[in-house]
Parts: sequence; C-alpha cells; structure tokens
Amino acid sequence: MLREPVIHFLLIGALLFLAHRHIVGDPRVVVVSAGLKADLERQLRDQMGRAPTEAELKAALDGWKREEVLYREALREGLDREDATVRTVLADKLRARAAQPVAAREPTDAELDAWLAAHRSRYETPRRYDFEVVAFPRSDPVAEEQRSKYRLALADGADPRTLGRPIMGGNLTRDDLAAKFGPAVSERICSSPLATWQALETEDSLLLVRVNRVGGGLPSREELRPTLTAEWVAAMKRQAVDDLVESVLARYRFEENP
Repeated sequence: MLREPVIHFLLIGALLFLAHRHIVGDPRVVVVSAGLKADLERQLRDQMGRAPTEAELKAALDGWKREEVLYREALREGLDREDATVRTVLADKLRARAAQPVAAREPTDAELDAWLAAHRSRYETPRRYDFEVVAFPRSDPVAEEQRSKYRLALADGADPRTLGRPIMGGNLTRDDLAAKFGPAVSERICSSPLATWQALETEDSLLLVRVNRVGGGLPSREELRPTLTAEWVAAMKRQAVDDLVESVLARYRFEENP
C-alpha cells in the first residue's frame, strides 16, 4: 500500500493540512481579546450615555460571538463569492481605505493654487458692471453744452436725480455693453474708476456714465478656500482609488473560458 500513488497523495494532503493548522491556527477558534471587549464597552457607552452593566456587556459579547461564527461559517462555505452585495461591500471597503489618507490632511496653499489654475472656469463668472448713464442726443444742437452743465453740477455735488434728465442703468457684462454701446465705449466703461462720471460718446449720443460696482470675475483663493478644499479632497480621493484599482488589476491575469 505504501507504493500506491493515492496513498502518497493522501499523506501529503494530511501533512499540508497539519502544517496549515499549525501556522494559521484552527479557523474555528475565535479569540476574544481585551481590545475587542473594550471596543464593545465603548460602543455601548456611546449608545446609552453611561457605563454598561456586566449583564449588558455580556449580552453584547454574546451577540458579537453569534455574528462572528456565522460570518466565519459563511466565508468557509464561500457565500461571499456568490453574493453580489457582499462583493460590492468588500470592494468598497478597499476603496474607502485607499481614500482615507487623503481625507486626513488639508491641501497646501500651493496645491489649492494649482487646482484653481487648472479649473479656473469652474469658479470664474463673467464680470458684470453696474452702471448709470445719462444720454444727450447728438440731434440736439445744444447737446454738448447741456452735458457740460450737467457734469459741472455733478462735480459740485448735485444729486443726478434732481437735474431733470432721465437716468438709465443696468448690470451688464462686457459683451452686453459692447452690444449696447459699441466696443470702444464698452472698453471705456469697463476701465472706468468706480463712482466717477465719465464723458463718453456713441454715434447717436453724448454720454455721462458712472460705474457703481463691479461684480463677478474670479474670487480670491481665500474666498474660495472651503469650496476648493472640498473639491480638491474629493478629486484626490478619486485619484487614490483609481491608483489602487490599477495597481491591483496589474497583479491579475484574465483568461477567457469559451
């Protein structure tokens, strides 16, 4: 019998089993450590707002033992490989572990500056110019004279609403201004100092224009810091997860089985 190959195979299998049990230990032996008990006690304390009694701690430990043996038995029977939900949960735990180091740190100013430069269009809005304009039609022969008088009155501190001419206003972008007044006047309006009446001209009118406020554009890094930080961290988490997936994929070989 000692010469039979089947006997040799069984003996080798038995030796391998014994070696595995010696190195790994009996899979049906569950170690209940002091750390586990302390963690269960902390969880109960957090839930109840007080220290658990001995009976409550024993009940929690008994519940943990039941869950643990069922979990191990399910793994032994390979149920984790047949359940798509378990498969997804385990994959997600690896993803979460890969992303955790990124979430634990704040980006530096240099990293935020680089992120802002690379994604400027996300945060920048067109500049808008809040303005007022008084028009003097060129068809009026005294248009220049009236504009001069109006401008002098404004310089003396007069309220434009009391000077007897309609004041139009708007809140427009540079392109909107160019469409309304022409490119040359639009450029002058956009470069005007705030709260100062400027004499401008179009083909049809002589104008006095005052820019009251400029909005939009690209906010400073400090204004955007909370948003930049959140979006940078989210992007770095995605990158860390993608790097993990690619590194794990590289360790495996896929074969088609027709």
